[in-house]
This record gives sequence, structure tokens and C-alpha cells, in this order.
Amino acid sequence: MRLSAIRPLFGAACLLLAARASGQGLPEEPLRTPDGRLTVSAEAVATFGPSDETAYFNYTDYEHNALRLFRLGAAAVWKPADWLALATEVRSEDLEAPRVYAAYARIRPFRDHPFDLTAGRIPPAFGAFARRAYGTDNIVIGYPLAYQYLTSLRSDAAPAVGDDLLRMRGRGWRSSFPIGRQVPEPGVPLVSGFRWDTGVGAAWANPRLQVSAALTNGTLSNPRVGDDNGGKQLSGRVAATPIVGLVLGASGAAGNWLARGLPGDGSGQQRAFGADAEYSRDHWIVRGELVFSRWALPLPLPPSHTTAVSALGRWVEGRYRLTPRIFIAGRLDRLGFSTLQGSTAALPWDAPVARAEAAAGYSLRRNLVVRTAVQRNRRDGGRVRGRTVTSVQLAYWF
Repeated sequence: MRLSAIRPLFGAACLLLAARASGQGLPEEPLRTPDGRLTVSAEAVATFGPSDETAYFNYTDYEHNALRLFRLGAAAVWKPADWLALATEVRSEDLEAPRVYAAYARIRPFRDHPFDLTAGRIPPAFGAFARRAYGTDNIVIGYPLAYQYLTSLRSDAAPAVGDDLLRMRGRGWRSSFPIGRQVPEPGVPLVSGFRWDTGVGAAWANPRLQVSAALTNGTLSNPRVGDDNGGKQLSGRVAATPIVGLVLGASGAAGNWLARGLPGDGSGQQRAFGADAEYSRDHWIVRGELVFSRWALPLPLPPSHTTAVSALGRWVEGRYRLTPRIFIAGRLDRLGFSTLQGSTAALPWDAPVARAEAAAGYSLRRNLVVRTAVQRNRRDGGRVRGRTVTSVQLAYWF
């Protein structure tokens, strides 16, 4: 049996053992030391679905299938002083070597004011989806296209003419171009939902308004630990709560996304705008989000001499609890691309994608949930233009 087949089975066994051991006092809340200065939490999420070795509708920037994945995560927050907190989170996907997802210091310089400074691998200051802590905060099993789907663009390789980019439509899982690094590799999403960036940030909040900003080494598409182009990204988000249950947010970001060695030597920028809304009441929660991204190209692309391309992702999702234990949920999602002129025709520079997903779940315990989902993908291009996937997920966290 191949290792790729063993890993999901191992994950299932771990979670099933957790379920059966529920009577033996599994944690339901984060673990805390008696003085309250150290808090530890963890999650284990096993998702079972068919392999997706041709379409890659659910391929991630860590080169995993989001609908066939076993993830372990552990997080800790230590407060050596009232004004200082040190936070870290480590994750392993499919039993690979653990990766540091978050590692930052949070400083509260004013005791009586809700103002924080952060430094390290910090929470994002853009959008709403990437800030949700646990996989079960995701209403369905799949990820929004704007935060997961890989476009054909790459930060280390570039097309020379329009046809070079059009040939890669629907090939974000392995794209290649004649300029820069020519080994076929995955492209970038609009926003990475699986990695946090490295830099410094600031946040202020009260019950009605939250404001955050960050200066980081990478960009939304390509978060980084080390800088690869000498530039930085500035991002920010403002969220308001005008009435109980309603949250309205707006985000913006701009930063150098192209690596050194390409024409322009890393000066090309990714600029993005986001808007999000959430409303919850009684048994309902409804969310919507929009992400627009524009990437500068290293060279104008003949024959139209286009200097930048853009994409727009938008989705709406909702969940309804039939009982305290049983819920149903769904998401409608679309990702579109700007038009690029080739030698014979003008087409969207990547293949537009539409996705619909419906899910149902049952809470075995407050922090142990099983759910199943059916996801339908349609794409205007690529090797596979449509795919319906059924997946099952078991998630435990504390």
C-alpha cells in the first residue's frame, strides 16, 4: 500500500480513538497552567475524499489536496508579563515534517487601551477567512477559491508574450514560463489561506470597531519568512459592528510580489482589495466576501503590451443549525480573470472557475464534529473542466 494511502487511514484511526475515549476525559477547553500564564490548544482534522491527480481544483500552495488531508496542529500562548504574550502554532499535514504556522510576540504597551503590537509570523491584516483559528470555523469542508485555488502566475517565473500565459490556463498546479525559473511548479492563489506572513503589525479594537495593519516580507499571494525582493507589503483591515450580529469589513494590501532576477528586479507589485460581511442570528450565520487582486508583470506582454493582470473572487455562504448538534451549510463561489489578448484571440488569462458546495454535520461533542460535503466545480479551460467530489471530515479540537 502506498504511503499516501496509509496516511489518511492513520489519521482516521487517531480520530476514532479520540471519539471512543470521550468517556476518559478528553480536553474540551484549552489547557492552562494554574497561574494562567501558559495556554495550550490543539486540533486534529482528517478529511477523506477521492484523489484529485488531474484537475487539482482543491490543490493548495503546500501541494496537498484540501479534500484529502490529515492535519495536526498545536498552539501555545505564554504570558511572561501582563503586557507581553508569546504565541506559536505548529502544523503537520499528511504526517509530513511540522511547519511553523504562527510565531510572534504581542505587546500591549498601554494597560487601559485595547492597542496591540505584534512581530514575527503574524496574523493577517487582510480579509476575514484567513483569521479563523480552527478548521471547523470553515462553514463547509472546501476552502474559498480566492484563498486556495492556484492561478498559473508565479513569483519566480514570467511569460514573454501573451500566448505564454494563455497556454497555462487551468494549469496552476504546474505552470512554466520562458523567463526566470523554468522548472514547472505550482502557481500562486489570490490570498494564501494556509500560510501567514512575517513582519510587524498593530491592532486596535473596541466593541464597535476593529482596525489592524501590518508590514510584511511577502504578499497575500506569497507569504514569506525571508524577503526575496527587497520590498515589503503594507496591508490593513477595518471592521465595524453597527448592530449585534452584523460585522462589515474592508481590506487593502500592496507589496512587491516578484522575486529578484526577473526583469524589474522584484519591483512588480500585487495590489488587492477585499470586502466582507457576516450576520448571525438565532440558528443562522451568513457570510460573504470579495477579493480583487492585480499583479504587475515583469514585462509588457505582446501583442497588446499588457503590463498587469487581475482576478476577482467572491462567494457567499451560510449555515443553519437544525438542532444544537445537527447543522446544514452551503457555499456558492466564483473566481474570474481579466481578459488578455493572444496572437489569435482575447481570453481570460486563466480559466474562470465556479464552485458550489453543500454540507451537513453532526456534533458528537461540542469539540468533536463529523460532517460530509458534496462539491461541484466547473472551469472554462484546463485538462478537466468539471468535477464533483464527495468528502467526509472528522475534526477534534480543544
